[in-house]
Amino acid sequence: MPKSKKIEKSGSGRSFLSQMQTIKEPESVSVRVANQLRDMIVTGQIALGEQLSENALAQVLGVSRTPVREAFMKLEAEKMVEVRPKRGTFVFTCNESDAREIGELRSILEKGAIALACQRDRSQLVERLSDVVARSATILRMGPQAFQPLDIEFHNTIFEIAHNKSLTEAYERIAGRVSALRYRLTNTVEQVENAHATHIELVNLLRDGRDDEVEKLIQIHVHETADVIEAMFRGDMDHLPIEVIIGA
Repeated sequence: MPKSKKIEKSGSGRSFLSQMQTIKEPESVSVRVANQLRDMIVTGQIALGEQLSENALAQVLGVSRTPVREAFMKLEAEKMVEVRPKRGTFVFTCNESDAREIGELRSILEKGAIALACQRDRSQLVERLSDVVARSATILRMGPQAFQPLDIEFHNTIFEIAHNKSLTEAYERIAGRVSALRYRLTNTVEQVENAHATHIELVNLLRDGRDDEVEKLIQIHVHETADVIEAMFRGDMDHLPIEVIIGA
């Protein structure tokens, strides 16, 4: 059988180091290092497959090697990086099977989270999602990359209102990889306009108490993204319906 395609390493190995910011505050240094590395991986400032140097990062960030090592451990738990014995630490890569499993898990988690959030505090859920939607509307024309943080915030808000720590932790283990792949695949204004329209529809359904339709729509929304990612690995983007492609 042919091997699955992979998103491979690109970039110069150290080019991203010049873009990093010195960590100044000692509190939760390892968390701050992990957050910065995660953000840079998600937004493409660090390439998939890139090797990360513990020594170089510690020097650039102005910290000891210990918080960098701890940050690697946190990111490894999220499968954002892979620690290879005697070889080093590398940013994740992803094949078609990985993408399918991530999409399936995300669908299950988001369906459960939005059901719990409705039970816990529907009014706060509607209020906060409405706020994200309103802020999203003002930046749509700025392009896909400007929209991405608010798209992420929309989905994260659902888990916050669900108030289930274990569910949120399960989501966090895949959220970074989902965001990283989505950043690399969302390239047009039409894509983000379609996502924004779906968010508006979800808020309206939640406000009206039409929960069965909410659960169906959130699953469709998530599966559309997964379909685009899988299609990219298969190399058959042209064979997907246009409404699926722009639904990513």
